[in-house]
Amino acid sequence: MFAPLDMHGEKRSDLHRAARLSMLHERVVKRFDKVDHSADAVETAADAFVEATHRLTVMPDPFRPARKSQMTAGWTLGL
Repeated sequence: MFAPLDMHGEKRSDLHRAARLSMLHERVVKRFDKVDHSADAVETAADAFVEATHRLTVMPDPFRPARKSQMTAGWTLGL
């Protein structure tokens, strides 16, 4: 009986989908940037941990006087 009031609904829905896709794409890119930054922080912390556990530590030798100490690689302090 009545013609639809909006003759360009399909064009407008295509524009809406394109705009929504663009916004979702931006959100994904931002999330990837956050994940990449977090992964870099984890790698840095892991490198520091490995370095700390493999660093030379000062351990007293029970057969020497207390003034002297022995350096031993790979020893940790109870870790």
